[in-house]
Amino acid sequence: MVKSIYDMIPVTWAIEFKDRDTAHAIYDSTMAKYDDNTFGSRTVNNDTWYIGTKLHDDEFKTKITEFLNQYDIASDQYTITKTAVGTFFNPF
Repeated sequence: MVKSIYDMIPVTWAIEFKDRDTAHAIYDSTMAKYDDNTFGSRTVNNDTWYIGTKLHDDEFKTKITEFLNQYDIASDQYTITKTAVGTFFNPF
């Protein structure tokens, strides 16, 4: 089966927390169990995590929510937003 270009280029998702300290504390506490092979590479900047993933939208949202739930981080403590970074666009 031939892969689509969308399956080969990662899409960047932003997970925003209430403040910088919260984002960095959760990032540090989840580092041991975070799997780059499952989710994609992750970085933290200010109050936001950025994850470049090849997972489909629904699959990513489900898996990252389940992952954060393992650490008792309720979904009202963060927002998940798909960014335009890493998105391929063909106008033709």
